Amino acid sequence: MIIDRDHILKLADLAKINLSEDEIDSYISDINKIVELVSEVKDIDTEGIEPLSNVIEELSETREDVPSISVKRDEALENAPDSDGVYYQVPPTIKHNKEKDD
Repeated sequence: MIIDRDHILKLADLAKINLSEDEIDSYISDINKIVELVSEVKDIDTEGIEPLSNVIEELSETREDVPSISVKRDEALENAPDSDGVYYQVPPTIKHNKEKDD
């Protein structure tokens, strides 16, 4: 796969960033080098190699997952800048589709 100008512009649009012409050219070059390096993995001979799920033979011991309340709600809400007594109140961060741009 070759990364071209259209790919970079699409990614910039998705990330909501503006790129200069020099940055676009630099990203095209850099990302194509990365793709080329990663594609070398498919040339590695893995014949007779067993797949691994973990490179360490020892398994980690895990604790029993037991739910517990460490802080009571009232204590946690004391630190909230704004609450309704049950939940933290935060300003909206996502504009709904129904709202029109002003």
